Amino acid sequence: MGLKIDVNRFEFAILAETAKLTRVPMVATYSHYGARPADQRVAFREAEDECRRRGLIERGGQVSDDVWDLIATYSNTAVEYDLRFSATQGHELRACVDRAGQLAVRTVVADDRIVIDEVRAGDEVRSLMALLPESAPMRTPPMSVDLVELRAAATEAARDGEPDQRSIHRILRAKGVDVDGYRAMTQILDADKSGAGQLGVTVWDRHGKEHRGEETVNVFDVAHGRVALYNAGNQRVLAGADTATLDRVLGEIAARTHRNAQW
Repeated sequence: MGLKIDVNRFEFAILAETAKLTRVPMVATYSHYGARPADQRVAFREAEDECRRRGLIERGGQVSDDVWDLIATYSNTAVEYDLRFSATQGHELRACVDRAGQLAVRTVVADDRIVIDEVRAGDEVRSLMALLPESAPMRTPPMSVDLVELRAAATEAARDGEPDQRSIHRILRAKGVDVDGYRAMTQILDADKSGAGQLGVTVWDRHGKEHRGEETVNVFDVAHGRVALYNAGNQRVLAGADTATLDRVLGEIAARTHRNAQW
């Protein structure tokens, strides 16, 4: 896993243009953070000069072999796992791992910097979670609530002008739903959070058409550890956010999205 490049967002744009890429990851296509240059034309010119100085662009005007081996994966991706996470107000970590065959490439965007490196195929989710602040998964059995009943109760509470958790608890209980799990879930999710983010999946079919997974996994850092909130069938589930759980849930979303793309 030796290939790695670290560039600013202008240098990244120059490399993508020089390589004539047909696609770059969504996480790297915009930036809300980082310094804004006084003159973008100057910034791009300086970026190209820096890429040439570092050997990222060769004398013949092509990107180097190492750069190509990494960024060419973007145009051949079969599946992409993406992450957005904020632990500090005003700063968002954005990252993704693109996999094509047995090659997996991670792209990490933080402020002005974009870091691209090769990771082990099969470790896509693990390599994303490794970027987050250290936090052990919350040690708790999974908790769940029926999604259909929850949505109906939330709609009824909103219609009655009482869209708070106590009203939803009352409506669920009246319908005969066991609310203990849901009450425990809301207590955890309503607590102070030191970080919050979301993981998603995109797949490409055999024709190269992009299909975004309909579901995402929310991740929160709370006092007792890191938790994941996701859908499983007709259940809304809260569980400790260990890598095995996240890998399984995101893998199921990817597989389901790929199946739907074949229809």
